[in-house]
Amino acid sequence: MFVAGKKRKAPPSGARTAPSARARTNTSLSAASSALKATEAEINKWYLLGTENARERQYRTSLDYCNRAIALALNENVRNARLYETRAHVLHKLGEYKRAMDDAKEAVIIDSNSTAGYMRIASILAATGKPKDALDVITKGLKTVHAQTSGYTQMDIQRMSIERQLDPTYVPRVDYRLDPIQRLPEDLAVLVLRLLDTRMLAICRAVSRYWMMLIDSVPVLWSRPQFTSSNAIQELMCQLPAYVKPRKLLSRQNHNIPECILRHVLEKSRGSLLSLWFPDGSAVTSATVDALFGHRRPRLSSIDIGRTAIVSETLINRVLNWTLSSQITDIRLPYRSHIGNEAMEVIAREASALRVLDISGCTKVRVKHMFKAWNSVIADAQGSTALEKLYMNDHPGIPELLVYSTKYRHFSNLKVLHMAIRDQGVLSMYAGLGPVMEYLQRIPNAQIPFPGLIELNIDGVWDATIASQRFESINTALLISRCRLLCSGLRRLSALDAAFVGAVLLHASLTDCFSTLQKLHLTRAAGFDSSMLWTLLGAHQQLPLVSLDLSGCVAVDAPAMAALISRCSGLVHVNLSQTPADNTVMAELTRIMSADNATGLEVVVLDTTDITGVAARDFASA
Repeated sequence: MFVAGKKRKAPPSGARTAPSARARTNTSLSAASSALKATEAEINKWYLLGTENARERQYRTSLDYCNRAIALALNENVRNARLYETRAHVLHKLGEYKRAMDDAKEAVIIDSNSTAGYMRIASILAATGKPKDALDVITKGLKTVHAQTSGYTQMDIQRMSIERQLDPTYVPRVDYRLDPIQRLPEDLAVLVLRLLDTRMLAICRAVSRYWMMLIDSVPVLWSRPQFTSSNAIQELMCQLPAYVKPRKLLSRQNHNIPECILRHVLEKSRGSLLSLWFPDGSAVTSATVDALFGHRRPRLSSIDIGRTAIVSETLINRVLNWTLSSQITDIRLPYRSHIGNEAMEVIAREASALRVLDISGCTKVRVKHMFKAWNSVIADAQGSTALEKLYMNDHPGIPELLVYSTKYRHFSNLKVLHMAIRDQGVLSMYAGLGPVMEYLQRIPNAQIPFPGLIELNIDGVWDATIASQRFESINTALLISRCRLLCSGLRRLSALDAAFVGAVLLHASLTDCFSTLQKLHLTRAAGFDSSMLWTLLGAHQQLPLVSLDLSGCVAVDAPAMAALISRCSGLVHVNLSQTPADNTVMAELTRIMSADNATGLEVVVLDTTDITGVAARDFASA
């Protein structure tokens, strides 16, 4: 049927037609959908990065990515349980249990079937000592989550594990077929056990009967007793330079090895003992020493009696008289006040291959008798011993050692010499230096006593001896220069508390060895100024310094310090506390950190300097 009506006019050619309401709605929905997809893609990108870093145990980096993803999701009102599950896992690994618990609960609220959320809550409760609450949570999750959900089986396994923890009658089943030591050949098992220290060997003996029989049947496992510290912080502090170690922490470091452990080591070694070590804090009785004498005479290579080990004079003499032989190369008897000249005569006569000797604090040992004892065993009066390392810290015979060494060559093979003065009471024992100094004055060019010296420790010698204002003590500082201890080729020098040493004496001492030093610790040296440092630098374009400590050297300005650091690309430890160091010095340290071929700074101490926050920020970013 046709109905007549008014004819509609056609639109003119070229005119635009206005979109309808439906078309406008479709366009806006399409734009919103595209924006939402872009947002979800961005969230998924941060989530995947966080998951990947968590899988690689880079938890701090993973936490940053998870925070970005969750912040973006909250801004766009996107609720995703996976984001909170991942962040709860990362926070749990970082030990932030409260925040991890909140994220796990949020994941359960968003998705009631979040198996990872329930398991994370139970794990946190079990880790914080609440296994009953953890069992309640995991049981509730098993009732809530559908049985076909991914992770349901893992939840059931976790429930059974928690129930076993709460059962006091449960005894874990041991599968002896999985014992790695028992499955290995005996020779390979011994090689593995030799990597353990004595403390861990004693623990391994309690694992099983087979382990105990194997460890006790191999004497070589007990041949080198080692008692490492169980405190990880103390082990870390041992790797740092002396100037950054807290004194209180070091003073409390004590091994406290039970006497029964020492006796057990000596009994099980059965004459194969190579290293006799009584650690600090250990109490050695006659029963312990009798366990050593119960077998054939061991072929010891080292004897080390700790400074605070409780050992009587009689026991030490018994050990020395019975164990010393031509194979021994290392004897350390620090701060044993009862050790005297007789013990040195025994050591010189029996230990002909001795390489290391530590008699720090042994005030009864006279250096004159040491030279006599070794003079009687060497063929030539001008001959030398095999001694390479000598430790005479806090010993009153330091001046005698220097003077006698200029005349006799007994210790000319020394490579390491420590003669630090930390006990001011030692200074009162110095005597008879008048003839000594007169003797040196008659020798205008005294021969270098230790031409092969590569390490020298004279902490406190340049300070305490001059400050004491005694004739013997004042002239002790001159012996360092007169005997030319700081010879060319010296690599490590430690001269802490050199407050009163003169500029002329200091410059004469450092001139020959400055270009070869790898370690320079020179603190509170008022005579060490900028002009001397510029002179020492000279034309050297590169210096091998690795450890540098100039704390308290206030006479050295910042440009000189910057020039020194710029020529030391291999620095690892730096201490410039209480110095005029400024941003130019920090810029050089930053350059070392940024260099591709640099080893990288590990310890930097910059207390009380002129460095501002801008330079410190650049250094931290490098």
